[in-house]
Amino acid sequence: TNLWKFSEGQSLATEKVAIENCTLSLYPSVWAVNSVINSYGINPEKLLVLPFGANINVYPENKPKIKNKVCNLLFIGVDWEGKGGSIAVDCLHELLKSGIDATLTIVGCNVPEQFVHTKIINHIFLNKNIPGQAAKLEQLFLQSDILILPTRIDAYGLVFCEASAYGVPSFGTDTGGVAGALHNGVNGYLMPYDAAGKDYAKKIAELFSNDELYYKMSKSSRKLFEEKLNWDSFGLGFKGMLKNKKIIL
Repeated sequence: TNLWKFSEGQSLATEKVAIENCTLSLYPSVWAVNSVINSYGINPEKLLVLPFGANINVYPENKPKIKNKVCNLLFIGVDWEGKGGSIAVDCLHELLKSGIDATLTIVGCNVPEQFVHTKIINHIFLNKNIPGQAAKLEQLFLQSDILILPTRIDAYGLVFCEASAYGVPSFGTDTGGVAGALHNGVNGYLMPYDAAGKDYAKKIAELFSNDELYYKMSKSSRKLFEEKLNWDSFGLGFKGMLKNKKIIL
């Protein structure tokens, strides 16, 4: 956005040449690969899908997650509008109206004044490279029951991988490459792009009110992290792809 047309065209042309000159290009989602094919006409055989991993330094302990009596929602995003902050707030209100006690912790951005609420906790930004702030973010994941991110546009969504590491089910938008990290019915649910706060609240209430279902999804979230959504798996997958393509580094 906010580029001159000349600069935009030059950037796209440069990216196309770069991809054409690569032996292989890896992308974290099918959507991203299809975008490259449709935009640049690249040979699909040069494009591979390999999920990215959670950006956490130490894996959390793998133990059954016990949900709280209060439904603690976690929202992480720097772009309030781009990540669907107002939808998350509407979801909180709907849960409270339905009789489910809930809180919403927002990390990464300022909550606009019109959305401030006693049940909303705001942490403007937490830097993982600062030990104290990284520890705080880890604590928020441990205390949360559900990650909600009604994103308007995303090429992937590393935060869904991170939530899965903590056994926290996620609710996100079925848009862009989100389905590469958020597997519907496994580590959470993909919601339609036009889903409103009340739609998120209804689906979240169904999960949170069912102890057995929540426990199973928490376990399957962690399992998906261990099998696919970590950087060790990415490295092994990349090594396997090089071997299959008979590429020697």
